[in-house]
Amino acid sequence: MSIRRPRFEEEEAAQTINISPLIDVIFILLIFFIVTMVFADGSAMNVNVPEAKNSQQPDSAAPTVVISAAGAIYLDGVPQSIHALSSALRKKMASNSSLIVRSDSSVPVSRLVEVMDCAKEAGARDIYVAADKKM
Repeated sequence: MSIRRPRFEEEEAAQTINISPLIDVIFILLIFFIVTMVFADGSAMNVNVPEAKNSQQPDSAAPTVVISAAGAIYLDGVPQSIHALSSALRKKMASNSSLIVRSDSSVPVSRLVEVMDCAKEAGARDIYVAADKKM
């Protein structure tokens, strides 16, 4: 009676790991997350801007001043007082002379004019007031 010995010739091939399917899965997940990702825009703060029939898209590199319903002022998400706004704008607008103002629709016009006045003191040439497109 003869005993059959197992062949171990393919032992090296069994020890290697094929990572091609793993790379494929990683790329598919990466594509899925890129496609489904919500990009942050300037409306990250909860501000109810007024509506307008005629509106234009301003320069996206311009600094943004947000005036909340309570009257608080934020420059690119950082809280500012009305007195410190002009110097902070001067630092932000070194390369850009335009400014976007996102004001809540319940904010008094006097507060909006104060912010626009600070922007003019800082050297802003173009001041855009954000509004939603009226359908």
